[in-house]
Amino acid sequence: MSNKFYDLTALGPLYHNYSAFGAVSIQCKGIFKENQEAKEPIILEYLVDSIAAVIMKYKHNANSEISFAELFCADGYYAMLAERLGVDTTVGYDNDADPNGFFKMAPKIAEALEMEKVHFEKEDMNNISALPQCSIVANIGGLYHMSNPEEILKKSYEMAKDFLIIQTVVSLENDRADYFISPAPGWSWGSRFSRSSFDCMIKRLGFTVVKQSFNELRGNANLSDRGSIYYLIKK
Repeated sequence: MSNKFYDLTALGPLYHNYSAFGAVSIQCKGIFKENQEAKEPIILEYLVDSIAAVIMKYKHNANSEISFAELFCADGYYAMLAERLGVDTTVGYDNDADPNGFFKMAPKIAEALEMEKVHFEKEDMNNISALPQCSIVANIGGLYHMSNPEEILKKSYEMAKDFLIIQTVVSLENDRADYFISPAPGWSWGSRFSRSSFDCMIKRLGFTVVKQSFNELRGNANLSDRGSIYYLIKK
């Protein structure tokens, strides 16, 4: 993705592997490598497709600007990918509640990668309605941390002008169409859908699904944390 070499090793272990940016980095041990390898190809495909579609939509409008927002961004990896893919402005939002401090690393990584169009804002995801609209919104990797995921999903959809990218964890303990539990199994917060029940919610909300995918996060041992579901939604 980049012809320039970057050395991020001085930043210590990071949430993501940054080799796609032409960088050498140290990735955190444990679940991070396997889960990134599962999620990234699908999310990247959806990101490329949505950016290309927005470019085509506004190709005759010289004043149009493509904007991207990553919700639950952690270290802001996909916000940075969006910049590398040519988005005009990109922002990552996170509540910075993770004890590992991944969100605090996001601006340091962006600076090391010489990114000027990406920035990061600390924000409670319940306040999405107050955030500015963007061409493409990615609700990735955090919906299952919320006790009110359907409400957050609706707000994410309203925030998107053109496309909404969704990725979330679903339980593999069962596939009941009516399954929903909060807090999540073994947690004191969050929630879980099954693959079927999440899909039923998407259909009930009336979203226009362009693509959808499913795979397993093999880094996660518990069946309740192992399913991973993806949607590309067109407004």
